[in-house]
Amino acid sequence: MSFRSALRRVALAALLAVPLAVSANAQEVQRIAAVVNDEVVSMFDLVERVKLVVLTTGLDNTPEITQRLAPQVLRALIDERLRLQEAKRRNIRVTEDEIAAAVRMVEQRNQLAADSFDGILRSRQIDPETFLTQLRSEIAWLKLVQQRVQSNATVSEEDIDDELERLRDSQGKPQLRYSEIFLIVGRPDQATVVRQDAERLVEQIRGGGDFIAIARQFSEVASASQGGDVGWVLRDQLAEEVAAALVSLRPGEVSDPIQSGGGFLIVQLRDRRQIAAPDPDEAQVELKQILLPLPENAGEADVETLVALASAVRETVADCDDMSRAASEIGPGTSADLGLMRIKDLPPDIMSAARGLAVGAISQPVRTARGIHLLMACNRIDPPSTLPDRDQVRQAVNEKRSDRESRRYLRDLRRSAFIDIRI
Repeated sequence: MSFRSALRRVALAALLAVPLAVSANAQEVQRIAAVVNDEVVSMFDLVERVKLVVLTTGLDNTPEITQRLAPQVLRALIDERLRLQEAKRRNIRVTEDEIAAAVRMVEQRNQLAADSFDGILRSRQIDPETFLTQLRSEIAWLKLVQQRVQSNATVSEEDIDDELERLRDSQGKPQLRYSEIFLIVGRPDQATVVRQDAERLVEQIRGGGDFIAIARQFSEVASASQGGDVGWVLRDQLAEEVAAALVSLRPGEVSDPIQSGGGFLIVQLRDRRQIAAPDPDEAQVELKQILLPLPENAGEADVETLVALASAVRETVADCDDMSRAASEIGPGTSADLGLMRIKDLPPDIMSAARGLAVGAISQPVRTARGIHLLMACNRIDPPSTLPDRDQVRQAVNEKRSDRESRRYLRDLRRSAFIDIRI
């Protein structure tokens, strides 16, 4: 361990082990933890945020836990300052109504009474402003990223068609649902520190920390607002190193840090499934039929005669009205409307003929115990698609673009910023 790292740990341990309510510590907690461009992150800011993270993640409130959390929390506070500074520079405003709505959402998500979270924070000796500042940063960042994405090309109808085609081609293939925590490496010389931060997060999650709450606090991509939930993805949509980690996990397990995409990724497998194609036998068809009854004790010559007659009738029938006309010319009792039925509910021989029958098409002669049948589909209702609709696809494509833009944007802000860590 370097002298600078040792000094940092000693300083944090000393501060985090002492109650902040003691007035004699006021000067100590106002020490500078970091300078971000022309703004200061104080030790008070850091300690308050650590206490908030402990509260919201379900970790034990011990000096050891708070000491391990401190580096990640300081990193999150620095990013928070960068986001708020950028919002100010871009004239992005966050209204009090937006903050109030976000607070209500947090209360509902945690099944808390309305307007109770402020009191909970105060009862734990946490300054509510540290929570409100975090919300303000998240809302401002969402607006900034949306602004950047919308200024680029919008999602076209061709983009949606391509995505739907990809999804259709993927039916029957395995899918994975997972959650993520992503820590960006702003510069190559930060890789070791960021990896260590990621390793500490994995340790805390495996020790009982709430993955969702930790993702909301520390993940640096758009999925953080959803507790890291990425949703369902195909294995071939993932980088090879991410896919390899996920397939080795059981649901609920968390990976070691994965170096991927300009940072370090922690993934938690939530579930596996296959994309199910609609069952074609759930389709409903409205059938007309011509039945040529076989006489009792019919021989092969009788069967061949009726098959030849049915084949001749097929040549004269163009639509469902023609089916009725042809049946009346053949004789009474030969025509029947089977109505609208699910293919799976038809007798097996009829089901086989109806399965691939297009509307307006007539089947080849079908032999059953009753005779020789000709079938025509007059209407067809296919089963509902398991694919998302176009609006859902548009939203998913936009979310992917927002996620990529969020990573690039924050990385650019870090690279151009002056950041001086003082502890």
